[in-house]
Amino acid sequence: MCFKKIIRGLFMLCLLPYPGMGQPTININGKDVVPKIVFPGISQADFSDAFNVLRECLVVDEPRFGFSQPFIAPGGHYGGCWWQLDASLSLQATKWVDQRFSENMLRGFVSVQKDNGRIPLYGYDAVAGYPTCSSLPKLFQAAHAVLRQSDDAELKSTVYRMLKAYLDWWFSDERRDAGTGLITGVFEESFPPVEKQLKAVAQVDLNVEMVIACDIVAALAEELGHTADHARYTTYQAELRAAINRYMWDERRGAYYAYHVIDKKRDSTLIAYTFDPFRMHIAPRSRIGRMVDMLTDDDYFNWSANAVTSAAKTAAIYTETKGAYNGAPSWSGSVWTLRNAVIIQGLEDIGRPDLSAYLALKTVRMFNNNYTEFVNPTDGSGHGVQRYAWSAAQYIQILIEEIFGIDVDRQTHTIRIRPNLDPSLAGERMSLEGLMLPNGDRLAVHIDYRGEATRISYVVSGASQDMNVVVGVPEKSKGRVRVTGADGKRMKVKRNRQHGAAAYEISNGIQPTGDFTFN
Repeated sequence: MCFKKIIRGLFMLCLLPYPGMGQPTININGKDVVPKIVFPGISQADFSDAFNVLRECLVVDEPRFGFSQPFIAPGGHYGGCWWQLDASLSLQATKWVDQRFSENMLRGFVSVQKDNGRIPLYGYDAVAGYPTCSSLPKLFQAAHAVLRQSDDAELKSTVYRMLKAYLDWWFSDERRDAGTGLITGVFEESFPPVEKQLKAVAQVDLNVEMVIACDIVAALAEELGHTADHARYTTYQAELRAAINRYMWDERRGAYYAYHVIDKKRDSTLIAYTFDPFRMHIAPRSRIGRMVDMLTDDDYFNWSANAVTSAAKTAAIYTETKGAYNGAPSWSGSVWTLRNAVIIQGLEDIGRPDLSAYLALKTVRMFNNNYTEFVNPTDGSGHGVQRYAWSAAQYIQILIEEIFGIDVDRQTHTIRIRPNLDPSLAGERMSLEGLMLPNGDRLAVHIDYRGEATRISYVVSGASQDMNVVVGVPEKSKGRVRVTGADGKRMKVKRNRQHGAAAYEISNGIQPTGDFTFN
């Protein structure tokens, strides 16, 4: 039987009912867990359907290919097999509706980790014509996001050991180039997935992901008291930042490119991951201006028309594919949530919330009611798998976390509400109600955006409210921000900075309600 037929047959197992004996009920798309949304151009049916896509891709008859817990499969013809990248990205959405399921999916990753620390690309762990590999390791960020909303100390220690072993594999001789210190990748350890030779090419997206991974694992090590590990991963991060900026930056062209470690030269193909070094301010401030100019120049990445294309329109590989996914060409011009999400986050990190808000809105509007694998940049039509889990998950994540600006950290007992809105939304009223909090409470956020003034109110309902609520707006100009409460009285506002982004915020303690106007 051919490989594709096996995959398609396995997909039918995604449609099984919820788990049976020994498994808690999984609810990731019920009306009682999906938040109620009011947002221009997005209906409740649209928003709810993104969660329906995740439910359609839920595989519950574990263990499947060694994965000991239920998981989210990619969807479509990819079948009922687990994939590291797809399942990891799905966690960024499922944590908002079913924290227990999300935590258990992390336990599933522990069960499939190899003795040398590698997390395979997917359950089959073999791709014809390519070496044994992993995939772009979004698991670090996904695990971090789930752990921030968890109070399970045992889970944190278990996941730390898993992430530590996975990170050590990447920094071992399996992938790290001794000469440059860069991390090399093959197949879907980077996109486009073209490289077949081990330890030949270091790609920008992979290396930026590794910097973020070092930061996450170092912070966990410090929290758990592993002093030597904290020092080691902090050193790894510094070394990798330096290597990215030394070997991947092309001063003449003003962009970051993949580096051929054997040939000792940069690649010449301009991929959207050239902007990934915005994240955590990996790119020095002196380069940011040139990078932003390139990003917003329509000659390169289609900035004014739609979300960012996966490759520059000036690149020789640029193509706009339609129909079924066909490998590297589909990553050579089509629009993917994966590429845009990291740029949205990176623009916030460098202190450009205005551009981040613009791209976030463009991205969710392109994928709204269009949760396809990838989108054609010219006409906005969806292609590849039509009900694709990671597109739906990242659409949900961008709306909740980037546009509504909601962040929950159970470790610091903090709920942060900091909407980032594009000026085109001026005059609109938006809301998100019934958002599940990890302690069982619910959060409602209402926003009245008037352009120069933003009114934000919230309500935390439930019996367990013990979290400090911080409400704010990103700094978009150098003028002073004035804040008034519901009674019209002026309140003291604090200017905070994280990475490169500044915001004006009010801390309202554990008050279950708040109403503030920023202008």
